[in-house]
Amino acid sequence: MAWWRGRRTGQENEKRQDAETTKVPVQRASAEDLLMQQVRVPDGLDPNLAADLDRLTQNAVRATTVRRITTERITESLKRLKIRYLTDEHGAVLAMWERHVLQIACEGPSNEILVLRARAYATVAPDWAERAYTAVNEWNRTRRFLKAYVGIETESGQFPLYGEVQLPLVPGLHDALLDEVIDCAAAVSGSWVDWLYDEGAVL
Repeated sequence: MAWWRGRRTGQENEKRQDAETTKVPVQRASAEDLLMQQVRVPDGLDPNLAADLDRLTQNAVRATTVRRITTERITESLKRLKIRYLTDEHGAVLAMWERHVLQIACEGPSNEILVLRARAYATVAPDWAERAYTAVNEWNRTRRFLKAYVGIETESGQFPLYGEVQLPLVPGLHDALLDEVIDCAAAVSGSWVDWLYDEGAVL
């Protein structure tokens, strides 16, 4: 017996082609749609309770649905984390603390990169610049998550200090992970500035 299948007759080929051309296209549902189909509010509940349950269900679905990063989602996350913020004229979000500011923005060709950039309010004098480079290198060698660097000399001759995280998020992310990333950046940026004043001894 030959290892190939038997050849089809002309009529069989025509029937097969007709069947292929009449296939119904598959409509793909989003992850959010599928989750909402699985979670139903029971009938007969008190209207107020049903409304609360429906709202909680929708919030839970949104929290676990992967979506593209936007400035609106960043501000929603900051509200959930109870972090005070301002928005500048370029649409960047600024969270401020006593010793530093954390800028959170969407950058890149399609705003697909989440950038969390901290800047210490205090700056470094020119005669301390070499010491600042040494301190920043030590931070990067011994610490995770936040990349630190000495900025370009300002008009006043001082050197600013930055700490930065950049995450490419083309596929998007869900709310829980967004909250974790921002909360971590806020905590680490605060530790970084404290380190610059204490162990780093440059501010």
